[in-house]
Amino acid sequence: MSCLAATARAEPQIFNAYDFEFEEGSVLPELRVAYETRGKLNAGRDNAILLLHGTSGNRHSFDATIGPGKTFDTDKNFVITVDAIGGGDSSSPKDGLGQDFPRYTIRDIMAAQHALVTRGLELTSLRAVAGTSMGSFVALEWGVHHPEMVRSLILLLPSPKSEPNFQLTVDLMTSVIALDPQWQGGRYTRNPVEGLRLAGMAYYPWTVSASYLNGLPANQLAKEIEDAARSFADWDANSLVLRYAASRAHDVSAPFGGDMAAALAQITAPTLLLPSDGDRLLGLDGARRIRDGVKQAIYAEIPSILGHRAAWRTPETPEGEFVDRQIRALLAKVE
Repeated sequence: MSCLAATARAEPQIFNAYDFEFEEGSVLPELRVAYETRGKLNAGRDNAILLLHGTSGNRHSFDATIGPGKTFDTDKNFVITVDAIGGGDSSSPKDGLGQDFPRYTIRDIMAAQHALVTRGLELTSLRAVAGTSMGSFVALEWGVHHPEMVRSLILLLPSPKSEPNFQLTVDLMTSVIALDPQWQGGRYTRNPVEGLRLAGMAYYPWTVSASYLNGLPANQLAKEIEDAARSFADWDANSLVLRYAASRAHDVSAPFGGDMAAALAQITAPTLLLPSDGDRLLGLDGARRIRDGVKQAIYAEIPSILGHRAAWRTPETPEGEFVDRQIRALLAKVE
């Protein structure tokens, strides 16, 4: 769920969803959704691809794979990247509400994106919805609740629900933040940076495999731990805690009374599943459950010791080349 890619800043476009009602009943008079588009819509307005980032990522998480001739080819596609609710330049706790910001869910994130796509961009069809980690959770909700719009799904590091392993990892991380005296129950006047740094350090080992850690020189391990600490410290604490809480509560079967088979049966689009065979954070069981429950599932494990990080490699790496090849093969069938 961690994305440590560099985040080059560009001015986003903004869509405002007015009187946005969250799943838990709260209403924001104005919900800001930040996004960018690259490429052009074709005459049929049916070549749009929506890309969805991981829990600590943003709309730039896919930058290395977007462009002419790249995985998400802008010569052929109209590519949309979005900051999920709660971070980036979209509405989030850091805007002033802090702990009073609505406890949003993965389905709320999807609903905000659906409003952007249908009302803001006036699209009725998406060639693909692709997501990594939390983004795959959101993409799965697209497939369940809007099968009429989604012509293909690309799910990297997917799971149909958060399992105890991931939930306990998030609980540990957020507990570390709460131990910082600056936290003040989330009503802080100074961002609890030290707690955020330590949370990033505690979270880091779960984002890679044991084999990867065993092969790292000490100086490289120290650098990667520091990078993880710094990436968490860049967040507003409430924004990070609420974002991970949304991922922790992920369960596509919730609107179906806990019936996972019924939820997954709603998906009609060809669905590419790309879990990492060394992922200790989400594992393979969830991806296999989606594979078994979706009619048009295509399943391929990313071979890597990078664990949860495997899906964020550039196309020039073995992992990136593998992912690129799988995605191109799917998109070639969805014209």
